[in-house]
Amino acid sequence: MRGKLRLKRFIEASREKSFLLLCHHNADPDSLGSAIAFSRYLDSLGIENRIGVAQSVSSYAKRLLEFKSAEVNPAVEEDVVVIFDTSSMEQLEPVEIPPDRPVILIDHHAEKERPIRADIRLVDPSRSSTAEIVWEFLEYAGFYDETAARAILAGIVTDTASFRFANADTFEILSKILRRFEISIGEIQALVAPVSDENVDQSKRMAILKACQRMELKKVGRFIIAYSRVSAYESLACKVFLQLGADVAVVGSEKKGVRISARAKDQLVKKGLHLGKLMEKVGPIIDGSGGGHAGAAGANGRENLDKAMELLVGELERFLRGVE
Repeated sequence: MRGKLRLKRFIEASREKSFLLLCHHNADPDSLGSAIAFSRYLDSLGIENRIGVAQSVSSYAKRLLEFKSAEVNPAVEEDVVVIFDTSSMEQLEPVEIPPDRPVILIDHHAEKERPIRADIRLVDPSRSSTAEIVWEFLEYAGFYDETAARAILAGIVTDTASFRFANADTFEILSKILRRFEISIGEIQALVAPVSDENVDQSKRMAILKACQRMELKKVGRFIIAYSRVSAYESLACKVFLQLGADVAVVGSEKKGVRISARAKDQLVKKGLHLGKLMEKVGPIIDGSGGGHAGAAGANGRENLDKAMELLVGELERFLRGVE
């Protein structure tokens, strides 16, 4: 409650200021949807604002740009910066935030050892998505808008993997939104369906085929770890590996720095596996940071992909040996 009140008072006192709403690289519907909903609120107050994303917008979030445009790698010229769904500054590169700018952080990831500097924080790791935190703030502020609600739902649907990782709080918010607005979940699922052109689709297929070609397997008891390397689409490769029969997948890339993605099946998450915590261990190794959810996580850095992959696979082996 205190964080919401503080943020509301800050915004009310900043009507003459401009706001940059900033999303992490390859912005997903949770990050971009949260920024769009927040932007609609600022618009209603007559506050100048724009949305920026680091590096790119994910194929799952591109239809959200019909609600509000976003600039890639913006220069920070605004008076205030609001960061969404981001737990480390590396996820915002190459965007640089001047040290004199007030920063507001809205996120649902557990804070790292080196947290983002923020003057106001709305951070709740118990939430399944950042969109839920934004909805609760907008509700507290008395702002209800159908476009904002659609953007919020897009974030919730994708970050909970169509409610597989949702909790009671998620469904409570979902119920409030659907009772207030005539929106179907089918509409939202269509809104977050991936958008791609023929060239992008072909590059994806090539990346996945190369990932499969380079894939290595480790069998630990009745479980299978699949790991590989690609130049792009790490998370998609992980999903494909799970579909092919792996219980946990790790895929890394060294193009334009080090990126690593990992995914695990629900049964391992229920047994206590938390990929986000494993990725936090990887951050210092790759001169970057890592984190995420129990069943889906990632890391970004500058070097040492080999050491990072070795650590991850080793940690996964140790965990699986202890699983009955």
